[in-house]
Amino acid sequence: MLKVIKLPSGNTVTLRDPKTLKVKDRRKMIEAANEQTGLLQNLSMVDGLIAVLIESWTLDLILPSIMLSSLWELSLPDYDTLAAEVQKIQDFIFTNFDEDKGADSPLDSSTD
Repeated sequence: MLKVIKLPSGNTVTLRDPKTLKVKDRRKMIEAANEQTGLLQNLSMVDGLIAVLIESWTLDLILPSIMLSSLWELSLPDYDTLAAEVQKIQDFIFTNFDEDKGADSPLDSSTD
């Protein structure tokens, strides 16, 4: 299920359903984080997660899946809104699923 988020700037971002992610997407996030250490490693993981989840946006910037540094041009409130949203999804992506529980998308339960 796609999710549209309105950013504080008034722009919108459409996130893809985490259930559609592939192993290659997870690897991109890990590779981005492994290039850094400490706090930058955590930020790189969040940036990588944002990049693989954004399907489209109304910002006049290249999508971060194409050019990750586009995220660095966002205002702090816009970036923080995206970071908070994708951190809800991080556990879903890096969890071993229990067959009995299933794997509900964290986007399914949102009221946005």
